[in-house]
Formats: sequence, structure tokens, C-alpha cells
Amino acid sequence: MADRLRSVFLRESVMTANVHPLGSVQAGGGPLVSIVMSVYNAGEYLRPSLLSIINQTYRNLDIVIIDDGSTDGCFETVQDLLHDERIRVTHQANATKPVAVNRALETIRGEFYAIQDADDISHPKRIERQVLALLSKPHLAAAFCGNELIINGKSIAPLFSPKTEEDCRAYINAFRMPAHDPTGMFRVSLVGDMRFDTSLPVAETYDYILRIGERFPMIVLGECLYSYRILPNSLTRRAPLWRKQLEIDAFRRACERRGLHDEPLGKTSDRKSRNCMLDNNIAAHFMKSVLDLRRSNRRWSALKVGWRCACLHPTDPHYYKALAYALIPHGVTSHLRRDFPSGSLEAAK
Repeated sequence: MADRLRSVFLRESVMTANVHPLGSVQAGGGPLVSIVMSVYNAGEYLRPSLLSIINQTYRNLDIVIIDDGSTDGCFETVQDLLHDERIRVTHQANATKPVAVNRALETIRGEFYAIQDADDISHPKRIERQVLALLSKPHLAAAFCGNELIINGKSIAPLFSPKTEEDCRAYINAFRMPAHDPTGMFRVSLVGDMRFDTSLPVAETYDYILRIGERFPMIVLGECLYSYRILPNSLTRRAPLWRKQLEIDAFRRACERRGLHDEPLGKTSDRKSRNCMLDNNIAAHFMKSVLDLRRSNRRWSALKVGWRCACLHPTDPHYYKALAYALIPHGVTSHLRRDFPSGSLEAAK
């Protein structure tokens, strides 16, 4: 009888241990999460970006801000917010984003960490949702989420399709990011020794996510929890050649890690890179959003997203593809290809 009671007690203890972390998160507890912000001349956008982190439903945060040599006075707009005891600010001479992020990673205290771009917005439950995902699956190295765009001050084109571990592995195997890079939350115990490659500014996050995905599983939550700001001048300019070359360099390094040295593969990557950098990858985002909306039976919203895309460049047929996807018969959408170029939108900053 004593052995039976002991067995029941141990079983209940294990069950309690398994469910306690999720319950504690929902009750306001949970593990410490570090938020890394690299700031360089974020202007008027820094305040709403920082507020979106301060006001998260998940409160146990360690907010690490690196001022990468800002000269526009943006920190003067947030002086009252910096009194929050969760915030730590370090000022340094301008040294590029990967250098700043790496410096922050040396000081983070959290069990998990996430990156917040200094001009973007995290939805109020972003951190809570990602913490719950990582706690429920302790083997995951990262949990990403869907995102929308902010164009001319308005939110548009949400992405919210989930991706399983197998889906993400397929993306990584194809040298593609499973989600937009700043939407990720990472488990420090698995990736804490990894740093951003400072020789690949702009392409550093693409390289970083590929390296993590080659070693560990990750998922994408089926929720739009991040708003990525597209700056006005990026809508009318193309990415410079050096930016394209950095993505190609990151791709070739991934090939070397995997023992792939075939020239045809490299040529394919060059072509894909040119295509996705042609318009800073914005049109591809709109097309993916239209498909997400169509597949969730939100055709009117899909039409609005397609129309907004066409209005960005009314004389360019490339920007009408999203509208075409919104107009085609419902049964056809399930057969449309989803492997749009997955290059970073960083060029749109």
C-alpha cells in the first residue's frame, strides 16, 4: 500500500511539474526573458517600439538596449521610460547592428531572448505566446511568429500560417528562413554560445538563423504578433548590389558547412537573391499575406491587401500579383506555390 501511494505521489508530482511553468506564465510568473534592442537613429519610432515591449502582458523581462552611436536625439524621447528597472542601456560608438547585438548577448540574463528592432512594434501578447511555446516543447531552440507590415503609419498584410518543426527543417534545408528574422525568440541554453557574424551586416540574421536551424528544431506560431515598419524611402528604391552580395556570401557559407560545393546551386542562389532583393522583398510578403487570408476564408481582407500592394507601384506589373491571387477562384489557392523568396526585409529599413 505504501509503495502504491508513493507511486501515485511521484506521478502527480511529475504531472504538476510539467504543467506548472505554463500556469505560472499565465499567472504572471515564468522565466526571465531578455529583450535585445540595437538602436541607431531610430527617431520618432523608438518610443512606440520601446513602449510595445514595456507594455507586454508578460512582465518578467530583462530589456537590454545598445545605443549604436545614435546622433538624432532619439533617446531624448524615451528618458521617462528608461526609469523602468527592467531596462539597461549601454552607449557605444557606431559599430553596426551585428556588433551591437553581440555586445548585448554577452550581458543577457534571461532563459530566453528575443530581438526587437528599434522601429518595430511587438503586439502585447507576443512574448507571452512565445514563452508558452518554448516551455511546452523544451527541445525547441526557437519559436517565431507571423508579422505584418507598417506602411505610411498603417498596419497591412498579416502573415499567420504556422510552421511545424518539419516545415522549418524543410525551409532551412532549402536555405530559407522559416519566418521573418526579428520575430524569433531563442532558448539561451541551446544557442547562447552562438553570435552574429559581424562580417555580414544586413545578412547576419539570415546567416544566424540558418546556423541555428542546421543544429536545432524550431517552429513558427500561427499568429501575427509583430509589426515590421517599412520606411517611406524604401518603397521606391532597390537594394544596392553590396547588399545582394552579402546574402549570396551567407548562402555560400551555408553550402560549405553542409559540404555542398556545386556551382549550379550557387548560380540558383544568385538568381533567387536577385529576384527577392529587386523590390526589398515587399511584394512577396503581400502575396504570402493574400494566400494566408484566402485560406482562412477572409477574401475581402485578401482583396484589400492585394489592392494596397498594387497601389504601391501602379505601373509595375510585379505589384499586381498579390491582387491576382486575391481574385482567382477559391479552389486554386490551395495549389499555389508558397516558396516565395524568403530574403530578409532588412533592406526596407
